[in-house]
Amino acid sequence: MRWAVRRPRQPADKETMSEVAYVNGVYGPIAEAKVSIEDRGFQFGDGVYEVIVAYNGKPFLLDRHMRRLRKSAAGISLDYDFDGKPLEPIIGEGLRRSELGDAMVYLQITRGVAPRSHAIPPGVTPTVVMTFKPLPALPEELRRHGARVVTTLDTRWAHCYIKAITLLPNILAKSDAICRGYDDAVFVTAAGEVRECTSANIFAIKEGAIRFPLRTESILHGVTQGYLLELARAAGLRVQEESVSVDSLRNADEVFMSGTVGEVLAITSIDDRPVGNGNVGPITQRLYDEFIRKARS
Repeated sequence: MRWAVRRPRQPADKETMSEVAYVNGVYGPIAEAKVSIEDRGFQFGDGVYEVIVAYNGKPFLLDRHMRRLRKSAAGISLDYDFDGKPLEPIIGEGLRRSELGDAMVYLQITRGVAPRSHAIPPGVTPTVVMTFKPLPALPEELRRHGARVVTTLDTRWAHCYIKAITLLPNILAKSDAICRGYDDAVFVTAAGEVRECTSANIFAIKEGAIRFPLRTESILHGVTQGYLLELARAAGLRVQEESVSVDSLRNADEVFMSGTVGEVLAITSIDDRPVGNGNVGPITQRLYDEFIRKARS
């Protein structure tokens, strides 16, 4: 269960560094943060979220995350005034209060508090919750040797482009994979079409070309994914958006996943079969190195 092991990216100074919560205008310790039990996020999972990382105290790709958050909110008709009540200053203040260098910001907007009813009531005020924590790092063994994944049938809803807080299918798939000795699961349709990992996008490399699944509404349009594609094109690598079958994924020269916290992580085994020579491939390593250089510049 290597995936579950975490360690700070940098030494933590207990005198200056702390985890901070924000709930509807109030900052404070996470243990003291509270929301109503009638919040629709708690009752129904009626909300959307983003995870943003900060390197050296500076949020990375913040504008892109905010654009996706707006798109997710619009996808569930959640009416939050992003222009009148901008979230960016709240993020900046939370990072300042926490005094964290490398941080993970979790941002959640729910429909708000209302008596429990499936029908969405009018005039509900959205609930905004954020947490600011040290950015977790993957174990060095996992980074060095790559992840072992298993394919699983995708039974999720058809609008995974919305970053909704209703993640139970992802949680069950990830937990099952870990219990069986893998690091993650890859969602695959009944027709054998690859979608994504439980919390990351997936890429296959064959003969020097980077292939990735079609960015339909059935797949999360990853912020890190989009940034990596820009880096790959700038480096002169061929990039192809197309349907990816599970057989072509298993027979790729290299496979890797990308995500906000995981950054770029090689996949070296799929369904107990090695990918390529079973080691982290040169293109994957090149993209990871370039991503880290850019992110920390």
